[in-house]
Amino acid sequence: MVHIVFEQVTKQYDNGFIAVKDLNLDIGEDEFLVLVGPSGCGKTTSLRLLAGLETISQGNIYIDGKRVNEMSPRERDIAMVFQSYALYPHMSVFENMAFSLRLQGTPKAEMQNRVQAAATQLGIEELLDRKPKQLSGGQRQRVAVGRAIVRDPAAFLMDEPLSNLDAKLRVQARAELSKLHKKLGTTFIYVTHDQVEAMTMGSRIAVMNGGILQQVDTPQNLYDHPNNVFVAGFMGSPAMNFFKATLQSEGDELFIQAGALRLPIAGEWRSRYQAHIDTPLIFGIRPENIYNPKFAPPGIHPFDIEATVSVVEMMGHEEIVYLALADGHEFLARIDPRSRFTPGETVRVSFDMNRFHLFDQASEHVLV
Repeated sequence: MVHIVFEQVTKQYDNGFIAVKDLNLDIGEDEFLVLVGPSGCGKTTSLRLLAGLETISQGNIYIDGKRVNEMSPRERDIAMVFQSYALYPHMSVFENMAFSLRLQGTPKAEMQNRVQAAATQLGIEELLDRKPKQLSGGQRQRVAVGRAIVRDPAAFLMDEPLSNLDAKLRVQARAELSKLHKKLGTTFIYVTHDQVEAMTMGSRIAVMNGGILQQVDTPQNLYDHPNNVFVAGFMGSPAMNFFKATLQSEGDELFIQAGALRLPIAGEWRSRYQAHIDTPLIFGIRPENIYNPKFAPPGIHPFDIEATVSVVEMMGHEEIVYLALADGHEFLARIDPRSRFTPGETVRVSFDMNRFHLFDQASEHVLV
């Protein structure tokens, strides 16, 4: 178990492109931290900087209090699992897993024991004599993880290791990696562009965009309390709905005016937003906080609006409904599958006005 710190780390390439800018990140012992963001956001570069595969332009990286900027990858005691698995095709599974141990001069008996133990943990002990071409994608992924485990590193770095698997195997592999993390009690740092992977696996999630860290928090806090429009839109599937809006006051009442929408703010929320009347804002609400009034759960603060159905995606356990307001603004709702909405139909849906977000339009930061 190790404590890892990024201190104002920047990576700038010779052509002037800044891949990572002023990254400050504190990763605790035994943590499963997920770096998530779109392609080109700097998450893989951050991982490679930690592994020693890229040089740092500015700042420092510390592992257990020791500055590692000039250390070689081998000296950092970190194992990395790549997206491509990078298995040697001419070697057996056993030879692939034992390769780093052989380079270190590990005694044969110890090498045998460590490979066998890792294979047992991963359920691949029957595959040790096979070559990579004889394995499925899921089996190759386990071998790549096993090759890292046998080294008994201080931390595991994983760069989108599940991206080559089909959907069913990805779900299974996510659970296996989470179990493995608990079993090994070692720090995991995991890179993905898939926010579902991030939400289901990470003890904390670091969201990046354009080389800049946007927010670090637990999955639930990120989802419930995003700092800005980017985090709000990136975390969640389907993504949060956004509407350009202003706050308007009428007597003691406060309303969100968003195009064709005029939504009342409940009394307990008014004092929070009173200072932002007439400020250009962005109103956000998640699709799962929009309901068919017939099936709305108790405990919400509903406000009904009319919209026209354009597309319905039946998912079995829910319907994803694409809706349009009178002014043409489109938004999505995740509703009860018993609704049976049809394209072209005008319907009433309920916004839960206890579960909305307001962002400053200029800065895109959350108001509260």
